[in-house]
Amino acid sequence: MESYSAAGPNAPGQSKLFLNPAGINPPADRANHTSLWRRTDVGNIYRNTEYITAPVTPPLLEHCGLTGKKIASLQKPVEVLDMCCGAGVVSAHIQAMIKEQGREKDGVVRLTCSDSSEAQLQYVRERIKVDGWVDAKTVHADIACLPFPSNSFDYIVVGMALMVVADPYTGLSELQRVLKPGGRIATSTWAYEGWVPATREAVADLRLPGQKPVPWPQESHQLTRIWSPGAWEDEYFTCAMFNAAGFVDAAAKTVTKNITFETPEQFCAVLQGLELGVTERYWSREQKEKLRPKLTATIIEYLNKKYGGKPFETERTAVFASATKPLE
Repeated sequence: MESYSAAGPNAPGQSKLFLNPAGINPPADRANHTSLWRRTDVGNIYRNTEYITAPVTPPLLEHCGLTGKKIASLQKPVEVLDMCCGAGVVSAHIQAMIKEQGREKDGVVRLTCSDSSEAQLQYVRERIKVDGWVDAKTVHADIACLPFPSNSFDYIVVGMALMVVADPYTGLSELQRVLKPGGRIATSTWAYEGWVPATREAVADLRLPGQKPVPWPQESHQLTRIWSPGAWEDEYFTCAMFNAAGFVDAAAKTVTKNITFETPEQFCAVLQGLELGVTERYWSREQKEKLRPKLTATIIEYLNKKYGGKPFETERTAVFASATKPLE
């Protein structure tokens, strides 16, 4: 296993935002929670989301053209970047395909897992070691200022992350820079999140004495646009962003998956990050201090009454987009 972490005030691949997130003006940081993403406890929370991100990983890789059939046919090594890798769900699927095709010893897929969260990368390093991933390394990096030479990768995948990037214009431009001419990029972004209708009635009367009920998303876009500028739930917008970054042949498709949860407790554990995002974005300090400790229990109680202790489903819809870097 190889690991990279730039250090020092002049380290390559780190923007000013990356080097000093603690110095961000707190009101400005509300727009993206840049500091929040990099907290160790938040990184641990987002590991649970693999339960809902794993089902949308195969379509992401298909859009990129990185399939089991492709891996089986490779005659020479390819470089793959899993950017904003999080807990490594996309990389895990790539590793599974390598093993399914019997190519573990061939070195045909060289995988780089990169994220700005050190907590997430530490978890990925453990996966590399424990699960025996081959030709995989981690790189601690900011998508807005990548530490890779231009024209480094044949494939780039960004799973369920681009919509939470603070500066997607710069991020996409950097991805275009490090992709090889003729290389493929694919992303998945939120389109519709069934967590909203599943929880909004649960908190409809949650309030401090003498106040209105706490703010809570009533429509999916009121959740999905918490973090990022732009309508990433829209196919046209997503393709236009690829075009602006210099990619060609951009295409997008919206796919819906129904996710089954066995219990309300599982639902809240998997989607705890959404609770955190909403309360950080919309709630006052007093509401967070006094009501957030009650929030999960309130949602669990509501879902138990609604579904009678039986398994239930929520809808999750994502936009899958892909494009190519033009040949020089």
